[in-house]
Amino acid sequence: MGVYPITIIVIIAAAIALVFLLRLGIRQNAAAAAVEENPDATGALAVLAFIVALILPVIGVILAHLTLARVRRGEAAGRIWAYTALWVGYVLIAVELGVLLWAYQNNYWQ
Repeated sequence: MGVYPITIIVIIAAAIALVFLLRLGIRQNAAAAAVEENPDATGALAVLAFIVALILPVIGVILAHLTLARVRRGEAAGRIWAYTALWVGYVLIAVELGVLLWAYQNNYWQ
C-alpha cells in the first residue's frame, strides 16, 4: 500500500488546481478579447507560448497566461495563439497526470 493514498490525493489536488487555473485563463481571454489590439504590438510571445506548450506544457501555460495579461494591457498581440497554447498545455498536463496515475496503479516501475 505505501504512499498510494497520498499519490491519489496529490493527483486529485493537481487536477482541481488545473480546473481553477483554466477558469482563470478563460476569464483572462474574455478580458483580452474586449481590448482593441495594438497594431504595433507583436504576437511573438503568443506563438512561442504555443510551441513551448507542445514540448513543455507547464512552461507553455505560464507563457500563455503572461501573454493574455499583456494582450489585456494592450502591450502584445496574438490572443488566439495564447488561448490555444493555454488549452493545449492544460490538456497535455492532464494527459501526463493520467499516464502517471495509470503507470503507478499498474506497478509499471517494478
